[in-house]
Amino acid sequence: MKSLNPRCELKQHLQELFKKWQNLWDNGNTGRSVLKVLKTVDVKPVFWTSEDILFVTGHGPFPSFLNRFHLSDSDSCACGEVGDHIHYATSCPLALSWHIRKPSTSLESLWYQRVLENPNSRKGIINMIKFIIDNENIIRL
Repeated sequence: MKSLNPRCELKQHLQELFKKWQNLWDNGNTGRSVLKVLKTVDVKPVFWTSEDILFVTGHGPFPSFLNRFHLSDSDSCACGEVGDHIHYATSCPLALSWHIRKPSTSLESLWYQRVLENPNSRKGIINMIKFIIDNENIIRL
């Protein structure tokens, strides 16, 4: 016969597991760019598109990311600046149609959250990343 733990014990055990998980998230070495947006761990899913994930992590078709993994000879955009996700979203003349206001360093976490909460900003990010993927030959040096 199985004996079940009382509900209060299970709840306490789950709270301890969440504390450990949060501690690992806060003090880990990976996922630091996502930590700017998702400060706390949660079992509720985040409904991000693949383009949203590429933007928040800085992974994907960006020259700075490709150069980091030696998939490109240069980390520069065709306009001459470092081609990271913030550059394309805020200042690249090749992606002018999708520009959003550049964040201040102190408010970068809040900026990411606001961009991902705003449907128009998210649509712009999706279109910008699709443009970069479709036109990679003119985007990179």
